[in-house]
Amino acid sequence: MAELKDTFVVHGACTTCSMGMRPSQIVLQKTHGVFLKDQAQMTVKDCKENDQVICFGGCYSMENPKTQEAAEKVRKDVEEACPNTFLDKVMGFFTGGKKKKEEAAPAEEGVPQVLGECTLRIIASEWDYGKDGVETDEKRPLMGGAKLHCIYGGEIEIVDPGQPEAGSGT
Repeated sequence: MAELKDTFVVHGACTTCSMGMRPSQIVLQKTHGVFLKDQAQMTVKDCKENDQVICFGGCYSMENPKTQEAAEKVRKDVEEACPNTFLDKVMGFFTGGKKKKEEAAPAEEGVPQVLGECTLRIIASEWDYGKDGVETDEKRPLMGGAKLHCIYGGEIEIVDPGQPEAGSGT
């Protein structure tokens, strides 16, 4: 099989996001008229969030307002479920009843993270890697391994170009 970076990307290619919960796909709502192995070829301009780049199910980025909301809900639920301990009551006596707010520590490996709704906000107007010297609908064809970035810190990457294997019957 060809190297990922040497492979043209088609409708249905698999993508991942460094802040996403699961892999996803990129889709092409309307073909450019070029097909590879019966799949519509994609261009570097095919990067519209939630139209061509489909969400990753959930987002672990604390820069995402939806993840921040989920974290705040968890914090409130924990406070309600865990009333003051004896030590909290003693400390409250000496501090006027006010608990010291602890800063959230950065997530460590193996420590559960809060998951918010994936709300893609793509920064660039095109994928970062296309085939030079060739055009599809007057745009460069999209190549495997191309990346995009989300405003919330996620790096979106094409990890499988979506072309069926030779001899697969499609």
